[in-house]
Amino acid sequence: MRFVFVLAVGVSALTGGVAEAQTSIKVGVAQSSIGTLPLLTAEQNGYFADEQIEVETFQFRGGAPAVQALASGSIDICVCAGDHAVRLRSRGLPAKIIAGLTERHGYAMLALGTSEVSGLGDLLGKRLGITSPGSLTDNSARYVLSDLGIDPDRDLTFASIGVGIPMKAALDTGAIDVGLFTTPDVQAVMAGGDYKIIHDFRTWGYTALDLIARERFLNSNGDHARAFLRAVIRAQDLLHVDAVALENALTEMYPTFDAALIEQLVVDVPESLARGGEVSQDGYNRMIMVLGAVEPELSEIPYGDVVTRAYLPVP
Repeated sequence: MRFVFVLAVGVSALTGGVAEAQTSIKVGVAQSSIGTLPLLTAEQNGYFADEQIEVETFQFRGGAPAVQALASGSIDICVCAGDHAVRLRSRGLPAKIIAGLTERHGYAMLALGTSEVSGLGDLLGKRLGITSPGSLTDNSARYVLSDLGIDPDRDLTFASIGVGIPMKAALDTGAIDVGLFTTPDVQAVMAGGDYKIIHDFRTWGYTALDLIARERFLNSNGDHARAFLRAVIRAQDLLHVDAVALENALTEMYPTFDAALIEQLVVDVPESLARGGEVSQDGYNRMIMVLGAVEPELSEIPYGDVVTRAYLPVP
């Protein structure tokens, strides 16, 4: 799969507009993670070629620039958190979640093993590292803290750090007291030193990472959207039953991980991957509950306005 890295200001480098009845699909990735494994596996196994489509993948630095590219038509499909589809629709830009990639929340809060912080209640006066404002990490942290009566804007400091290596560096140097990490960074960090989990969102069923497309693209390219999803869902299904295929994808995506960590991920990853591209009503309801606590106007947008099964393969 060809990856092109795009800066937040680099959307103009992509070709604007969407071609009619196209056979090439531009996919924007907000963050490479376990949710993108089905796309990698589809490429590895020739599933896109079987469907006679070409997929060009653009790597963005977070969800905001990826969604900006989707809104402008510079990309056709976004691998993004599902809440972006809710926000786009609330702002008058019809977008749909066309398939689920993960069915669980992907993040956990980590602290140094020596930290005095042992739970959410200990975050008063502390510095919490999130990926970016308005992100899944930001919204989720605000939700659970507010539920405890902690004011996220008054009682602690939120720091926008990014993901992975920058987050770990900020934690190790004391720039933050607690940081939010996603799978597989949680496993990698925990295996590499003295750290502890303060709060684990990964137990939540959640509309977390999805494939999102504008209705304009879907209306003009419905057959190609279906072909794309046939390949992705075929790969997603394979990853649930074939440990070797999952190991191959993980090894290519994370070439610096040692064998023990890859083996652990082969065990952990399937429980987070969606099945058949489905987006559960319960996971959507949880997402809306979290969003509504931060942006009340989003709490009234129903599942059927955001999620469509029209492009999924017929079982």
